[in-house]
Amino acid sequence: MDRFITLDANENGIISWKEIRAKKEEIVKFVLPHLKISFDEKLCKNSLTDFEVYRRVHQSYIKLHIDLTCPIPKKETKVFYNLFFDVDKGQKAFFSINEQNNSKPMILSSFTNEISIKLQQATAFESFMNFLFEGIWHIWIGFDHILFLLMLLIPSVIYYKKREIFPQNSLKTSLINVLKIATAFSIAHSITLALSVLNIITLNSQFVEITIALSVLFTALNNIFAWIKTKIWLLAFGFGLIHGFGFANILNEMMLNSSELVRSLLGFNLGVEIGQIAIIVVVVPLLFMTRATRFYRYFILYGFSTLTAMIASLWAYERYFNLSILLF
Repeated sequence: MDRFITLDANENGIISWKEIRAKKEEIVKFVLPHLKISFDEKLCKNSLTDFEVYRRVHQSYIKLHIDLTCPIPKKETKVFYNLFFDVDKGQKAFFSINEQNNSKPMILSSFTNEISIKLQQATAFESFMNFLFEGIWHIWIGFDHILFLLMLLIPSVIYYKKREIFPQNSLKTSLINVLKIATAFSIAHSITLALSVLNIITLNSQFVEITIALSVLFTALNNIFAWIKTKIWLLAFGFGLIHGFGFANILNEMMLNSSELVRSLLGFNLGVEIGQIAIIVVVVPLLFMTRATRFYRYFILYGFSTLTAMIASLWAYERYFNLSILLF
């Protein structure tokens, strides 16, 4: 918001509630045109009823309460939203339409900024599929999760004897290694994803993001220095617990009710698994085919791992810096 409306009036690097209130009219004027809801092609009129700052999952947000004046719906409603989508491709909008005790949560993003809903045909299956596709997309655009998975997969096609590296002779052995890694990662992130979404355990989101970056850094360095040569699946499980909290952030923001929670959780988690499997299916055969080559050793095992370690170090620094601003 500060990129479009100067909120930090005294330029001290901290945006206060007083500064936000001073810009209330500008904020509302900027936000409202980005939200359009219509029933049967007739646009609803929106008006602000309340304006506040609130805390959610260790983050501060500006919260706008908006009343809609709409015609009586008969067939279809359309929701359009594109606030910040042009400057942040990762931006998402979560909304839920409640009709006759049937709640349907949906997600809008820069790739789908408008959605039409047949009011009498809103089904649990549609909601489930929406979250399934969101889970797939979330893993595919989550570069830190992808790099972590790749760093775990790279050593699955080799083994160590003393300090020497040897290619696995059997595809079966490599596939067993991959299965252990994928299963351990899936079980771990499924556990913490559920615990977080069910509000049994919550962690500071910035702490989670920093730890995820450090997990990528450690696994990359482990490929280079071979601190842990066997049972890589233990790394996958241990760090997978933290990645689960990262996956949970997107669902935590939605404040789903109990009827939506299980369906959304299952759909999203299954989508993450499908996205993960797709990556494994593409990457593992390439790793196995090149495992005995200089290309694998120097460009994949050492080169790509070194590049990943550098990227993860940068992520950790940036995320720590953001956390330090919030804390101090």
